[in-house]
Amino acid sequence: MRIGVIGLGAIGGVTAQRLLDAGFEVSLGAGRLYEEIASKFPRARVGKSLPEGEYGLILLCVRTADTERALAPAAQLLKPDGAVVCLQNGLPEERVARIVGAQRVLGAVIGWSATMTEPGEYVITGGGKFTLGGTSPRLEHARLVLQHAFPVRVTYNLAGARWSKLAMNCAMSTLGAITGFSLGELAARRYVRTLALRIVAEVVDAARARGVTLEAVAGVRPDWLVRLPAPLAHAAVWLAARRRPEQKSGMIARLQQGRPAGIEDLNALIDAPLNNALVRQVREIERGERRISPQNLAELL
Repeated sequence: MRIGVIGLGAIGGVTAQRLLDAGFEVSLGAGRLYEEIASKFPRARVGKSLPEGEYGLILLCVRTADTERALAPAAQLLKPDGAVVCLQNGLPEERVARIVGAQRVLGAVIGWSATMTEPGEYVITGGGKFTLGGTSPRLEHARLVLQHAFPVRVTYNLAGARWSKLAMNCAMSTLGAITGFSLGELAARRYVRTLALRIVAEVVDAARARGVTLEAVAGVRPDWLVRLPAPLAHAAVWLAARRRPEQKSGMIARLQQGRPAGIEDLNALIDAPLNNALVRQVREIERGERRISPQNLAELL
């Protein structure tokens, strides 16, 4: 069975490489950098868009905002009994369903981290697993494929896993992006932990308003976290960061490389004061109007 990977940033690149190493037939849609990517993936067919052929699985690894542009040309290549697996941040499944149909959509919440140092070159910055869910009958098949890249946990509450990951990313990833701090540096500061918990609370409120039941991701359930007494909540944030204290937000590298940070897949989904303020700061950094600096935190306190 042929597998397609669309988007060769850190998540798509690492996943594609591991599936190739496991012996799968993998084709890549690498966008404008396809010539540079092709030289790093000699065992794969590589094109600007996904090369012609029939695909049993398509792994979609682009920013959610690029979903329609990236997937629409490839949708006709998906086998009738195939599925698209969204390896994206945010809440992408509804957008994908409008293109290929809801019964052909799966989602995977990424519990590991990586960065792209240059096109086709990747560094894994934190271990973890995929949390895979959705209504497609191809769920078990996708699990068997993806487990060759990273361990896979199946959930029957994908929305809950998505929103839980969104809550943590909106806090720690974006605070890391505007400051340049690692997870350990963020969690070591009480005032940053307080900010993070307030950001998480805004996301939890948005999830509740949509009737979503959150579930634990990486051992943390955000709605329980924000209900804890302050000393326990702070301790939980600190302990979670200790697992990967040196890890930095992948948004930092994208901002430093002049690429979009991907804030539209995170805080821009939450219409609430702190999340709105973070969106404004990140977009100012993207436009060169603001620097990555711990001083950015002062405007949020």
